[in-house]
Amino acid sequence: MRLNILFRKWTVFAAAACAALLILAPASASAHAYVVSSQPAANETLDTSPATFEIEFNEPIEAGFHKLEVIGPNGNIVNDGGAGIDPRQPSRLTASLQPNLPEGLYTAKWNVVSGDGHAISGTIPFQIGRGDTNNGLPIHPTTDSGNSFPGWSLVLVRWLFYGGMAGYLGTVVFHAWLLPRLDNAWPERLKRRSRAVLLAGLIAAFAGILLSLPQQTANDAGGGWREAFDPELWRQTLVYTTFGEIWKIQLLLLGGWLLWTVFLLRTSRITRPRLLSLAGGLVFGLGLLLSKAFIGHAATAEPCGLAITMDFLHLAASLIWLGGVGALAILLPVAASPAAEKAHPSEPPQLPLAWRTVRRFSLLAFLMVAILLVSGVYGSLLHVPTLYSFTHTAYGRVLIVKIALTLICLLLGAWSFLRGRRAGKPLSAAGVWTEFGTGLVVLVLAAVLANLPTASASPGPVTLTKQLDDGTTVMIRIAPNALGTNTFQVSVDGPEGQPRTDVEQVTLQLTSKEMDMGTTEIVFPGSSPTEVRELITMGGRWNVHVHILTKSLNSYDYDTELSVGTP
Repeated sequence: MRLNILFRKWTVFAAAACAALLILAPASASAHAYVVSSQPAANETLDTSPATFEIEFNEPIEAGFHKLEVIGPNGNIVNDGGAGIDPRQPSRLTASLQPNLPEGLYTAKWNVVSGDGHAISGTIPFQIGRGDTNNGLPIHPTTDSGNSFPGWSLVLVRWLFYGGMAGYLGTVVFHAWLLPRLDNAWPERLKRRSRAVLLAGLIAAFAGILLSLPQQTANDAGGGWREAFDPELWRQTLVYTTFGEIWKIQLLLLGGWLLWTVFLLRTSRITRPRLLSLAGGLVFGLGLLLSKAFIGHAATAEPCGLAITMDFLHLAASLIWLGGVGALAILLPVAASPAAEKAHPSEPPQLPLAWRTVRRFSLLAFLMVAILLVSGVYGSLLHVPTLYSFTHTAYGRVLIVKIALTLICLLLGAWSFLRGRRAGKPLSAAGVWTEFGTGLVVLVLAAVLANLPTASASPGPVTLTKQLDDGTTVMIRIAPNALGTNTFQVSVDGPEGQPRTDVEQVTLQLTSKEMDMGTTEIVFPGSSPTEVRELITMGGRWNVHVHILTKSLNSYDYDTELSVGTP
């Protein structure tokens, strides 16, 4: 009865928290850094040779692994020295150019590392002189934000860390909370198996952290594993990137964690480890999980502190839950063997040791699932802005599979728990192992998501709605709302919802808020939702100025913002 009441309380709490998050949606997170402006601007025609080329990004970029090369009409690089980050403006990348450059078309090729640790690159064209070097056609700037799936090594390194932490934390929680502490006599097999799982988890997590340095170096340098162990590139990573700063902190935490684990293993040789030694191992493990939140998608979100906290809670809750399932599969059969039951007599007799352990785990699981629900909904609202991006981006589709497998884990856990409540029904080993195996697959998907650009850059078709002071409603529909040719529709309705027939013309003026791209003007005659196809030359944020002219020569003007995705 108490379990049912507790379950209902946690269900109500989780539902209320999720509803609150849906109402108080977090500010969206940009997928990566993006170009705000450049000097010279894209497709700008200059009368004289510029002394420098500068690119302004929306956020500070990493001080390492940046590159800016300006290529002239003959294919030669015309930089006068290397590129650098402006010390007064860490979001600005600049390069000096050779004097007296000849007329012609130039292309600036740039590479930087975004604040979330992902490498991005692009090109920006401009022209010196009035000569028609491109048949009068503009060359559109490009941005490559790495929207493909991460390589196997990225996923493997992250999965090693996740899997190792789940095994370690699960073993610690098993002995600190799940297994009843009746006395200090416990089977030698349980000691050996617990030490083996702790060591395996420690080694896997160590490997994940240590290998993350060459892996991140290879990713930032763009040369693959052949450049992963270059000492000079390591120095750039450690000195000039946020990842390097966090990695050094992780190295200190690893040292403390190793020493504490040695102490934990020594004390467990004679007797069951004390709560203090178990708590120390848990604290070091959670510290490493927290450090991961500072070098992921959450680190570039707004508000940053809440996003990092939610990311940490989501990861910690999932690993403790999965680790607890693994402990039930690996450690509980030894702890609940007939010999162990004799060492730990049941009180009362109808509650054997295995059932008491499972009952404690169910309480822990309820708490972890509640945290997962709240933090998961928050993260989804943060990184997946629309239903379209949820189903039409790689990030969204992987997230759907992850959610589906997590629900399967929940159903398997509930089935095992309900089955165990029946008299004479032992815990289903097959069900527990299936739940644990499914959880390991979920960790693979979590590793993929950690290295995929979020769905924020692909919002999909959008309707911009504005209600004017006199009750008139203006709706602007744009599809697919991505770089390239788009279909625009405008409808103007009166206060009662009927189309206004006195509209003479609607004009939209689109101006990029990230780079000087000029103004794109779209004209709609009358109030009918006529379709107009127009080219959007760049993704990102655009200002839309709306001008409505009526037949009586009255006018309405307002501005709104459009976020254009990338295909």
